[in-house]
Amino acid sequence: MSEIYRKHGRVARFEDGHTVIVDEAGEAIEIGREFEARPLEDKVALPDIDAAAVERAAHEIRRLVKPHRIERLIVSDGVAEHEFNGVHWTEASRRIHLSLTHRDFRVLIDRGDFDLHDIERIASALGRAQAEREAPPRIRTAPNVSAALLPSLPTIAPPSVELWQRDGGRDGKGKPIREEQLTSPPWSNWYRPSYRVRPVRMPFNIQARCEVKTVDTDVPQAVAILAQTEGVMMRVLILDGEVSYPATVRLSRIDAVTEEVTWYPYSAGALGAEMML
Repeated sequence: MSEIYRKHGRVARFEDGHTVIVDEAGEAIEIGREFEARPLEDKVALPDIDAAAVERAAHEIRRLVKPHRIERLIVSDGVAEHEFNGVHWTEASRRIHLSLTHRDFRVLIDRGDFDLHDIERIASALGRAQAEREAPPRIRTAPNVSAALLPSLPTIAPPSVELWQRDGGRDGKGKPIREEQLTSPPWSNWYRPSYRVRPVRMPFNIQARCEVKTVDTDVPQAVAILAQTEGVMMRVLILDGEVSYPATVRLSRIDAVTEEVTWYPYSAGALGAEMML
């Protein structure tokens, strides 16, 4: 049986000091083990993109992070029309990817909207960073840090936590994304980051749930990640009162997860909340 996927998209993207608006269309055909991807020439009417909003966000980020060095900054706003075997759906997306350095430290920041609160807070903490220390015995993680950890949790989550896929939208094969508990693969949905690559089974909108929903706000907080998370290990920037420092944290337990969540663009989506580790 053949599977045909088509995408028509438009994105305004700020990178290296320039903003460009790009229209792209492509098609992917799968027949058994064969996979073919190619661009399309046909046009589809797409909504206009507010490139000015992208530039405003980028310039405000530059202002907020001074005097730190921006290693990489990408701000984008896009819309896409998808079709898979006769199923049609539309997606809109905003993204911020920021790599920020100060002395020998680098923080990685990703957002799925143009809310800049995380960025302002992290930049302030980075400016006060001291030498690396051992992680404190108890910490809480900010939602952006928790979200970076969530894609690894379906295989390593401690027993105190349940992992769920929250509903919303469609996956890379046009299938509705339904709420379900994540216990073991194969996952129900397919993630397609581009028409150029085969989709892979992956959970969407991952959320951690715990019976305890209140965290201790007096303990130090991990406010940013300093490197991509690897399994149970995280290198993070810890904020303890007015002092901040890098530390490596090993995830051995999760004692609490708050209910308020924010969506972040890690893997096929993660709903970050404050966690108590």
